[in-house]
Amino acid sequence: MVMAIIVALALFLLIFFVLRKHSGPALLAVIAGIAVYELFGAGFAATIKGWMPELNLGIVEQAIYAVFVLLFPMLIYFRSSRGGLFGILRLVYSVIFAVILTALLAKPLSVFFDFDTLAHDIMNFLAPFQGYIVIAGIVGAYLDILFFRSED
Repeated sequence: MVMAIIVALALFLLIFFVLRKHSGPALLAVIAGIAVYELFGAGFAATIKGWMPELNLGIVEQAIYAVFVLLFPMLIYFRSSRGGLFGILRLVYSVIFAVILTALLAKPLSVFFDFDTLAHDIMNFLAPFQGYIVIAGIVGAYLDILFFRSED
């Protein structure tokens, strides 16, 4: 279902562009969430599965991934002050941030929604570029932090 990817991308883009929050720390939290999940996610999921054997391990792993990569960074984003990048940089950075989150959350979305061939093709197309997308996001996050302007 390609609609899940399109809806996620549109929702993230709308949130990031309209709210105009300081998003650099949130994007760095996304990157940190990936690292934490890679180091501890499988072990943590196995521990939860041990406590509740009736749970599906794959779903538990994807839920933990979503918590580290989406929930905690979005909490940081919503609690941040207004400001950050301005002008065309804000638009470009909003698009990059939305694409990063959508690309990183495509796999968990595929667990909860039935993806059609087009959605899998999109996921497979983005897979080789995921590292470059993340690097662009990191550069944008550092720029956002360096050029932060408070609008309060």
